[in-house]
Amino acid sequence: SAQALSGLILDKHPDADSVYVRAIISASMLGDTIGASHLLEQAMNAGVGFSSLMSGVKSESFEIGEAEVYEAFLLRSQRDCPWLERAIDAELLDYYCFRDDGVKMVAYARKMLAGLPDSTIYLSVLARGYARSGDFDNALGVWRRIIELDADNYDALLSLGNYFDIRGRQEEAADYLARAQRITRTPYVAARLEALCRDGKK
Repeated sequence: SAQALSGLILDKHPDADSVYVRAIISASMLGDTIGASHLLEQAMNAGVGFSSLMSGVKSESFEIGEAEVYEAFLLRSQRDCPWLERAIDAELLDYYCFRDDGVKMVAYARKMLAGLPDSTIYLSVLARGYARSGDFDNALGVWRRIIELDADNYDALLSLGNYFDIRGRQEEAADYLARAQRITRTPYVAARLEALCRDGKK
């Protein structure tokens, strides 16, 4: 019923983004993935903003407790609307970051980096993905690459400091943590630096 009603409204108001959102959700819930991606194409042709449409579909999916509907919609739309591939890749990357899915974070960060190899934003996601997947050797290499591009990248400095601290490499840990502390002072980093200093004097 919701799908039929949405269709009637769109016939009269083809640029109503909120109606597209509900129509896409209804089609997806009915298993009509082809219909859902067709609605995306229809919305784009009507001048509906991609970001606002995706935000609406994501919000509605999460609200009804069906996050997988959003993911399935994106994956199907990527196949049916190849001209939107990169924009959908960015949406999928955000989704997998939210789900804390290390493997998928790595896969989609790599796809985004293929077009922007020096993006510290996507490199940061790639490093987090590697770390979530337990691949700290690759995460370490990416964090170092970020520092090469942006010597004052706080998150990368903190990650390197914590990594070397856990590994017991006190001198390297203290160096990176001190650099992070100079950028943004926090009680945690101050306490770790004090402890490393004490341990170094023993």
